[in-house]
Amino acid sequence: MVVSIIEKVYSFLWGDWITIPLPGGGSIGISLLIILLIPTGIYFTIRTKFLQIRLFPDMVRALVAKKEHKDSLSTFQTLIVSTATRVGMGNLVGVVAAVSGGGAGAVFWMWITALIGSATAFIEATLAQLHKEKDPLYGGYRGGPAYYIHHFFEEKSGKKKNHVLIAVLFAISGLICWCGISQVISNSVASSFENAFHIPPLYTTIVLVAVAAVIVLRKNATVKVLDMIVPIMAVCYFFITLFIIVVNFRSIPGVFDRIFEEAFGIRQVVAGGFGAVIMNGVKRGLFSNEAGSGSAPCAAAAAECDNPVRAGLTQALGVFIDTIIICSCTAMIMLIAPEKVVAGKSGMDLLQSA
Repeated sequence: MVVSIIEKVYSFLWGDWITIPLPGGGSIGISLLIILLIPTGIYFTIRTKFLQIRLFPDMVRALVAKKEHKDSLSTFQTLIVSTATRVGMGNLVGVVAAVSGGGAGAVFWMWITALIGSATAFIEATLAQLHKEKDPLYGGYRGGPAYYIHHFFEEKSGKKKNHVLIAVLFAISGLICWCGISQVISNSVASSFENAFHIPPLYTTIVLVAVAAVIVLRKNATVKVLDMIVPIMAVCYFFITLFIIVVNFRSIPGVFDRIFEEAFGIRQVVAGGFGAVIMNGVKRGLFSNEAGSGSAPCAAAAAECDNPVRAGLTQALGVFIDTIIICSCTAMIMLIAPEKVVAGKSGMDLLQSA
């Protein structure tokens, strides 16, 4: 029953609501989430005059802002926390699924999705800063989409409200969604350890639950641990992939040729696979960088900023790091790998083999 419900929800969100026919007998199926998120990102990109390009140097400078209160988070710490939520299976297995289903051209459309999503991430993080509240339990600040949705309806009605239905539904939906994503990540981690070191999934699960309990139940321990782990994780992964790319540098021009050729290739259009190229790239890009999902603004609201725009710029940079850098590293590894190494494999097993 649970599986049936999940399949129906998935079909509602990611099923084809609009189908656009293409020459050669193929088509592009556009899902509800793409209908909502991509036009929104394009709208914010135009309204902000392409801030993701125009203000990129300011995104980097925003990371050095200092905090005044020890219980609050700096903009750099919020970037670390939001990057920890973004960087996961979407950057690994998600990229593998995108390339497997849509070919190398899907990587290009992931880049485009990240560029558009940066504007969405900027807006939602800035709103979170504008409508944040003091946290009476842990100190510092708290906020997110549920808070600014609540405040919007309060201002619109001109009355103080204890609860706003849409804000409550968003909070509940977000909780269900993030619990589900954590299960996907846990399953992939357990599978990785089993494939690499032959450790039974049960043992991996017990250790991870114990570590998570120690981190989560201690005040501010989550941020302190992520402050240490996330930069090391990202830098190590980047340099490992960079080493692989340098060793196989002769293959890189061919990889980029494949990416751009298959992103716009006549062969894909004629074969009816052009829609799969675009949709796999867009879907996996949205899943990976989480722009518009509402998770990153919760971290952005906790930052202590003298200007809400600074928090927005930091989160826009987070989308760039997630998709343009980390997802690209995964894609390069997969596309460089010889066919005989990855043939017949899928998911994390395929990536580990590559």
